[in-house]
Amino acid sequence: MAIPFIPLNLGLVGSLSFLLILLFLLGIGTGGLSNVTSGGAGVLTIYFLDTFLRLTIQGATGTVLAASTIITGIGTISFYRKKLIDMKLGITVGLSGVVGAYIGGIYASSVENVSFEHVFGAFCLVLAAYTSFMFYSEYRKKKKESATVYATVSESSVPDVNNPGNAVAANQASTVPSGGIGGSPAPSARGRLSGTDPLSLSVQIAKGVLIGLATGLFGVALASLSIVLFILLFKLDTKMVLGTSLFASVFRYAGGTLSYIITGNVNTYYFLILAVGGAIGSVIGAKMLLGGGTFSKDYFVKLIVVAILLFIGYSFLTKH
Repeated sequence: MAIPFIPLNLGLVGSLSFLLILLFLLGIGTGGLSNVTSGGAGVLTIYFLDTFLRLTIQGATGTVLAASTIITGIGTISFYRKKLIDMKLGITVGLSGVVGAYIGGIYASSVENVSFEHVFGAFCLVLAAYTSFMFYSEYRKKKKESATVYATVSESSVPDVNNPGNAVAANQASTVPSGGIGGSPAPSARGRLSGTDPLSLSVQIAKGVLIGLATGLFGVALASLSIVLFILLFKLDTKMVLGTSLFASVFRYAGGTLSYIITGNVNTYYFLILAVGGAIGSVIGAKMLLGGGTFSKDYFVKLIVVAILLFIGYSFLTKH
């Protein structure tokens, strides 16, 4: 596929080779963050392709979706090896998402470019606000739970003059981390809707179709909301949520990619650059995320994703 013409009046970033290097580095960064965002960080790549490499918003979305299918697939392998994927839930949500993503991609390819960019920008701003609210609510909840645990431990450490043995037992119990025995995390309580009864399956399929439809329309930006819904609906452990959401995203992105390929909105050359860079980044990011270091704390990644959504939402809304 021919490379789009790049005007030579872009100043220091006017060199095509320089832009391609940036695209490769962006692919590495996107791949690294994909393990935490289920590919949602690719929204910045959509902006880059649209603004600097002159693809239409549909072409940029289709190219990133295609690359994200490869990137999330590689990341899924790391979570699978650690047994951090709920296969049944991931398949149900993922396969139902294929239908929605395909329909959304076909429709998006028929929408006039400028108006579609404005819709995409407004969607990013709404998503940023909603995601910020959910993250803040989660932070307040954890802070409240920590304060409750601290108060309980403090009370239990007060000596009982009538029965000293109880105080010793309480002190010993207070040294056990709340996550589980010996510091290991306690198994998370699965939500009722993660089951196989008709109601649960209906909710899982509905979530997959709706998230898939929005993925086909807006690309990978909705991945952050997908993770939030996994947490709220299915009550899984955080790492299990990330792995399961990543696994489901592979199906969803593949469905969206198919529709963009059919309508000719995937740039093969840029796809290959992003796929190679993203694969490298995905392997590195998975090792850091699952290694238990600082990067395993995903709060700073959430802030980055929200900032990206705000920036891109504003940029697309102000386009003429």
